[in-house]
Amino acid sequence: PMGGMMGKRPCVADVNLSLEELFHGTTKKMRITRKTLSSGRPEKFEAEIVVKPGWKSGTKITFKGEGDEYQPGQAQDVVFVIKEKPHGHLKRSGNDLVFKARVPLVDALTGFKVDVPTLDNRTLRVNVRDTVHPSYTKIVRGEGMPKAKSPGERGDLIITFDVYYPESLTDAQKQAIRAAFPKP
Repeated sequence: PMGGMMGKRPCVADVNLSLEELFHGTTKKMRITRKTLSSGRPEKFEAEIVVKPGWKSGTKITFKGEGDEYQPGQAQDVVFVIKEKPHGHLKRSGNDLVFKARVPLVDALTGFKVDVPTLDNRTLRVNVRDTVHPSYTKIVRGEGMPKAKSPGERGDLIITFDVYYPESLTDAQKQAIRAAFPKP
């Protein structure tokens, strides 16, 4: 009795997209081969998926009745699931983008500029005047991912910092640091 139910489950396939494709939007053509009962021969089906800017991993696109035939004239649905490929220097967090900057201790204490390559081929130069402590983040409003449900709006760019320390200090450098930072 359950045999007939098995064929009704949708056919699910992943669509792997880069962060750039999810940022700009893209059109993907996906080819699938489906089984047919009427002709007995497999048929090819090409699905065109129009990805809107800002779509998230896990977004599902359904093509009704385009999968394998389980009864003559009745076919399962095909569901494509958006998957985000890892990116070289940006990480997505909802509608925000996270960039981790490596900064030497001297810059973390005295201020610096950080260049962030964006998904639309710009370089954002961000001034950091604050003292960068371990949990410090710098937020650049409106430089994140497009919001799929609110066209024209974007998330934020969140810059986190990995501060690296010098391998060693001379005695003169240590004395200069002690002079600059007297104990309270």
